[in-house]
Amino acid sequence: MATSEARRNQPERLSALSHRSPVFGDDGLSMQEAAHLGKLILRVDAASGEETLARIMTDASLPTQPCASAFSEKSAVSILWLGPDEWMLVTEKDAESKLKAQLDEALAGQHFQLSDVTDYYSCIDISGHRSREILMNLTTLDMHARGFSAGQVKGSIFGHANAHVWQLHTDTGAPETFRLIVRASMADYLWCLMTRSALLHGIAEELPISGEKLVV
Repeated sequence: MATSEARRNQPERLSALSHRSPVFGDDGLSMQEAAHLGKLILRVDAASGEETLARIMTDASLPTQPCASAFSEKSAVSILWLGPDEWMLVTEKDAESKLKAQLDEALAGQHFQLSDVTDYYSCIDISGHRSREILMNLTTLDMHARGFSAGQVKGSIFGHANAHVWQLHTDTGAPETFRLIVRASMADYLWCLMTRSALLHGIAEELPISGEKLVV
């Protein structure tokens, strides 16, 4: 009895979009939160950082090409280029603390900054043949396939929300999938804005829980 009571009294970890359920539209269109992914921001010289990561992740290194990403199957970590000396490392749920400890130790003595931003950012995944078109409605970023391909990540403004959009690698023949990484405080606004953009493709518009007016 005491054990059951203790479990009930434990705090529940909720994501920024825990109040939103996955939504589905026409032609395989879907949108859902990718909750509780670990996220670290690394600032470091590219050469020294690449050498350090090579010792931790033998199958991946820091991408140095603008807007590129890399993936380590060994560590299940994605590495996103954000700037010449800045990367975001995205891990599986609850794996960020272990990776941060490894990097802090490996980079000791170097000039670097490593911050855990897991709860600062939220992720929204949109998948389907209309997903690119839906995002085009919300940003001036060139989302055409000739200029934005799998593995790329770019920052832009969607409505009034700053976000990074990352095109995930998908199996051959599978619908395109994009992941938007946005501040948790703006996640509900962006979610609702995306449902409005998808209204003509079978997804019902959802309204912000705080009641603010959606403006593009």
